[in-house]
Amino acid sequence: MKINCKNISKSYFNYNSNSKNIVINDTSLLLESGDSLAITGPSGVGKSTLLNIISGLDYQDNGEIFFDNLCFSNLSAYEKTKFRLENISLVFQSHNLLKDFNVCENILLPLMYKGLSKKQAKKTALESLERVNMINHESSSISTLSGGEAQRVGIARAIAMKSKIILADEPTGNLDTESSISIMSYLTKVCSEKNITLIVVSHDNNILGLLKNIKKLIDGKII
Repeated sequence: MKINCKNISKSYFNYNSNSKNIVINDTSLLLESGDSLAITGPSGVGKSTLLNIISGLDYQDNGEIFFDNLCFSNLSAYEKTKFRLENISLVFQSHNLLKDFNVCENILLPLMYKGLSKKQAKKTALESLERVNMINHESSSISTLSGGEAQRVGIARAIAMKSKIILADEPTGNLDTESSISIMSYLTKVCSEKNITLIVVSHDNNILGLLKNIKKLIDGKII
């Protein structure tokens, strides 16, 4: 799915200094369907904010976002949520797994919510866990996982959803170098084969070369 961000701006009011803090400054981004992009830049420049705006988890002050020919910015909150469920998978820096459910259930439940039968959802969940070397943890409690293992499950969940877009915020932050390269090699390979558009926010120089494009966010602008 093609992503076209036009003149996006976002600012927050800083009550301590009584001034406006501009995070994203009239920036644009175009990514063709099936392309992959790494967004880098110093901490605190708004990389995660931009990713949240693209996914609809946050709102821009100005500008528009198009997915193919659909103006995502014009959708209601409910419509954005429905579109995101059907088309976008998110990989969070903090993995955002549900601690009341085991590893397999964390992948199975959103698949069932998306419309798959329990049997098909479990089959897909186990396949995705196997691909990230977590099949032996299918019944494990989330609380027993290391940070790296939990992140693997988060990536497995994104893959299992078979979305048209994957947005990943520091997906290898809790992984060692070898695991980072292994997991991201697989993720980029799957996205290329399935024509999934991939955006990764990362500081990890070891994985940047695995993506087709690299751009920096500096002073609120993509360069």
